[in-house]
Amino acid sequence: MGVSTLTALFYVITSTSVLTTLWYSLYVVLKRRYHLEGEYTTRIIAAFHGALCVVLAAICLANGPNPLYNPGEPNTTLQIITMQISVGYFVYDFVWCIIYQPEPKIMLVHHLASIFAMSYIIIFGSSGAEAIGGLCSMEVTNPLLQARWFLRFYNKKDSFLFWTVEYLFFGLFLSVRLVYGSYLLHAVLMSGKTNVIVKLITISLFLISLAFVQNIISIVVFRIRRKNKPSPAVASSALLRRDSSPYPRPSASL
Repeated sequence: MGVSTLTALFYVITSTSVLTTLWYSLYVVLKRRYHLEGEYTTRIIAAFHGALCVVLAAICLANGPNPLYNPGEPNTTLQIITMQISVGYFVYDFVWCIIYQPEPKIMLVHHLASIFAMSYIIIFGSSGAEAIGGLCSMEVTNPLLQARWFLRFYNKKDSFLFWTVEYLFFGLFLSVRLVYGSYLLHAVLMSGKTNVIVKLITISLFLISLAFVQNIISIVVFRIRRKNKPSPAVASSALLRRDSSPYPRPSASL
């Protein structure tokens, strides 16, 4: 390792430790001050992190470079700050999930892959645009996901607002993960400037996204089938109406 690499590694370790502590401190303050449950508090923080990342990522992408057309470029200061904020958050959330609420293994793998990917790109010094593009596509649906949880928490899952939020989440998730994600993967793999490790990281994160997409599609299919399937009460009511009909039913021979 060169001096610059060691310096970057020291920066990542130090800033990650500080930012992870800040995220956890925010969790403790909110939880104690407003007497909130643990999951309720951490979902507020998740929504805040998602919104903050989307805003910062949008500024990064607006100022360039564009990862779809110019991948492999040197990192900008704002890209590094944005990635480091997220690395600190993902470390905090990963530890929280391990201690307080076990998550599916795919979610834990996603967190670890994101931590490694952004840390490596910060240390390596380039491909920040690709990381920001991927981060934005991952976090843009997070506020909707948390809004969906809060609506369920307050027993609003049968409301028009809940279904609006849910289908907006489904549509946006599938669009950014499949459409934008595919374009980003192609741009990274075809780039001559992008490091081979970054290419492997991008493939891994895309495969993880496909696992999430499969899960989302299965939920959508389940929702549609349940919506089209008459409930037991409706079926029973239909049977009673048929049995009480003044018209005779056809005989079995017919």
